[in-house]
Amino acid sequence: MRRPFLLLVAVFVFASPAAAAPFVRGIDVSHWKGSIVWPHVAHGGYRFAFAEATNGFTADPTYARNHSGAKATGLAFGGFHFARPAGTTPRAVIANATAQADLFVSVAQPQTGELAPVLDLERTGGLSPASLRAWTAAWLDEVQLQIGIRPTIYASPTFWRKAVGDASVFAAAGSSLWVAHWHVPAPRVPAADWGASGWSFWQWTDCSHVPGIRGCVDGDRYRGSRVASALMAPQPVAIDVPTVGGVPQTGQLLSASTGTWQANPAPTLAYRWQRCTDTTAQTCAAIPKAVTSTYTVSPADVGSTLRVVVTATSRARSASSASTAVPVNA
Repeated sequence: MRRPFLLLVAVFVFASPAAAAPFVRGIDVSHWKGSIVWPHVAHGGYRFAFAEATNGFTADPTYARNHSGAKATGLAFGGFHFARPAGTTPRAVIANATAQADLFVSVAQPQTGELAPVLDLERTGGLSPASLRAWTAAWLDEVQLQIGIRPTIYASPTFWRKAVGDASVFAAAGSSLWVAHWHVPAPRVPAADWGASGWSFWQWTDCSHVPGIRGCVDGDRYRGSRVASALMAPQPVAIDVPTVGGVPQTGQLLSASTGTWQANPAPTLAYRWQRCTDTTAQTCAAIPKAVTSTYTVSPADVGSTLRVVVTATSRARSASSASTAVPVNA
């Protein structure tokens, strides 16, 4: 994305040799684009926009103005976070990601009816692929825990292959892909075609000329004829949080309840167990393969806090999460 990161949408037909595929046009922006005349953007045929809300630990000073301006003209809107990964130890990596996620949510304040928030991955911060995967998972988990929606990931195919190891785990966990691949007839999609689901958004150029914006603007496409299908729907509401039964000691089986959810029809429930390094369960990392309602305490859990996150997903693919935590004794 470089610096600007805003997404606009207009109905656009991209011809392929076999058949015409419908796309909706959009842009992405940040403070680098200065003042934007949003009515001109909308009249130019764009239908959605992403804007940078935060960059590392810095809030974008134009986000609030871009948010209100784009929505006032009827554009579908979403915020993104430009990631600045850091951390010299596993604990520090998780803490850094969680803190950046918390800042993003407080600034962007994602809402029902907007596009899902985006994690913009372009920097490694010197992290290895394994550490960057842990950082990414922690950021996504924290945002989902707070707003109930699994964020989208923005990355180029080359960055994803070299920096993240072409991992497919994030596609499997429910993150959509916004792929950045410029000036090609069709984008190259990493992670085995993103877990066989393909791309949802495509940044196809870094130099669109858009009414109401000076200079070049990143140009984007949504894969579909109506961007409304990508908006966050109302989420299930947690009436009672889940509880954990069992003795939190090595070798003992813990069992999580579902909690009580307000949703019609009944939502689909998913579980994820996390190991936290603090008693308040703020700095946590997912435990590999611990995705059922039960979990057997391992020696690695001693001295930590275990948190189980229950996510309820509606038929409209909106979701909410609730969690509970227990300290582990020897």
